[in-house]
Amino acid sequence: MSSYNGIYLVGNYPDSRRFIDAALKGLEFFDFLEVGIPFSDPVADGPVIVEAAFQALTNGETIDSILQSVDEIRKKMDPGKKIYFMNYANTAHAPGYEKFCKKCTDHSIAGMIVPDIPFSESGDLKRVAQGAGLEYIDFITPESTTEQIEEVVTFATGFVYAVSMRGITGQDLSFDDATIQKIKHARSKSRVPVVIGFGIRDASGAKSACAIADGFIMGTEPVLRLGKSFNEFSSFIDTLSSELKDL
Repeated sequence: MSSYNGIYLVGNYPDSRRFIDAALKGLEFFDFLEVGIPFSDPVADGPVIVEAAFQALTNGETIDSILQSVDEIRKKMDPGKKIYFMNYANTAHAPGYEKFCKKCTDHSIAGMIVPDIPFSESGDLKRVAQGAGLEYIDFITPESTTEQIEEVVTFATGFVYAVSMRGITGQDLSFDDATIQKIKHARSKSRVPVVIGFGIRDASGAKSACAIADGFIMGTEPVLRLGKSFNEFSSFIDTLSSELKDL
């Protein structure tokens, strides 16, 4: 079975035109796009993504302005691929869960990834999201117990986001034996792909992730390259596609 891989970009960073072009370029290779909604108090993001989000907020970007870009991406992308929001809880809570989820479905967002709501506390937002036809992506982490993993995968939609290590995004990839076993166990029980995120910055890391899971998500390196220039980002995607053509 081929791997299921995603690219993360900060919404409308460094500007809407480059974001749209980068998303379309990335989706030539990746299976889904994870759009980070800029937030002033992130808990899971490393310095590269935090700085990009800060710049987007400084530029005045909002959910509505990002959704305008998403609409343009949707018109030009392969219709079989998906776009997810990566948003913090307050982004959905402030307007109200129903209003936020309706806005997502109105713009063909496939689902959401919410890193600051624990699985045990996700019921209210998950119920509204799934009722609106959205996939709610749950996490497993190095701290998850076997029982927690089995509960997550039992109710999973879309894919399961497996965090590769303790800490924030942008660190060097490192799997300990216990985490590898937890990811393999999740994969053996899950009906949806188990996809690894955090620390995957090149083809080598992607191959390591796909050796134990169903795919990977890459964010820090694409955001870093795009912040320098679109050409550097595009060359990075071309190289990655060539090196990972057999995944």
